Amino acid sequence: MPKHFLLEELAGLAGVPVRQVQAWETDGLLGDVPRDAGKRPLYGFEHAERCVELGGRGLQRRLCVVNQKGGVGKTTTAFTLAAALADLGRRVLCVDLDAQANLTTSFGFDPDALERTSADLLTEDDVGPEDVILETNIEGVHAIPADIKLVNVEARIQDEMQRERILDRKLSPLYDRYHFILFDCPPNLSRVTINALCASEEVIVPIETQSYSIKAISDLTHTFTLLKRKMGHDLTVWLLPTKVDRSVKIATDILDALDDAFRGRLLDPIHDDPTLIRAPLLCEPITRSYPNAPSALEYARLGRFFTLHDAERAQWMGLTLAERRRIIEKAARDVAEEADLPPAIKKKRLWG
Repeated sequence: MPKHFLLEELAGLAGVPVRQVQAWETDGLLGDVPRDAGKRPLYGFEHAERCVELGGRGLQRRLCVVNQKGGVGKTTTAFTLAAALADLGRRVLCVDLDAQANLTTSFGFDPDALERTSADLLTEDDVGPEDVILETNIEGVHAIPADIKLVNVEARIQDEMQRERILDRKLSPLYDRYHFILFDCPPNLSRVTINALCASEEVIVPIETQSYSIKAISDLTHTFTLLKRKMGHDLTVWLLPTKVDRSVKIATDILDALDDAFRGRLLDPIHDDPTLIRAPLLCEPITRSYPNAPSALEYARLGRFFTLHDAERAQWMGLTLAERRRIIEKAARDVAEEADLPPAIKKKRLWG
């Protein structure tokens, strides 16, 4: 992971023209910018964040990663997406709401050694977000950890007024501090999950295509539609195919069928990759530990997607999955050829 960005890289991250970055620097809006031996500017994360804000891309999004079924890549998605967004200069807060605390341990924390967690935030009136937020080993990413106490939250908030809005109420003072807040939910539609949905604007539903029928996914999205009506605020639902086996020919057919059924809501898939299993053991996201792995490139692209404005996202999602696939593969080939990468890496880039 580079510590600095060149001019073109910074402009690409912020989604603004190169000349705009140069103008901001000339006007002193970016602060001090170091130079390399060739007098080229070397921009850091602080410059990326500033360009994001100046360029109008300092938008805040609150995303809930949820599925009633476990083992579909929910925590992996929250963890890796957070890192991908941080790599783009965004400030991210991850909120672990699963009593299994897998997201917490992914960041290297021991749930049993923590004094306060998201369970205390939900149940104790005198506990605020500043009491539970931890800095992580990923620059730009903070976390609210979880522990086993979450199993008792359902009963403890049963008699609370507006119990579905506890999380939203307590976290709302932080909404302007972070570009993204990601909620990792338990594999059920408990009151804890509903709290996360009430605090969110968008939902990512990881799905394993091999084990889901179109009807099952339709039923799941219908459940979120009903919840939206009950909660009284809108939710954008995205479907994220995970663990897609590229060696099975029917996998592409299944994805295309899902794309036909859920046009505009099916995100670019994450393919099955053994490095996804190894990366959490290192307490690092795959984008850091195995940056050239196929799924690392796919999660990096997912991060870029969520930094786009709504109109840009709609334009991309208006394409069929096959059209998007062709564009991605062509872009990856161009990158590989320009960088003169080894053939093995070039092949991996085709999936990134």
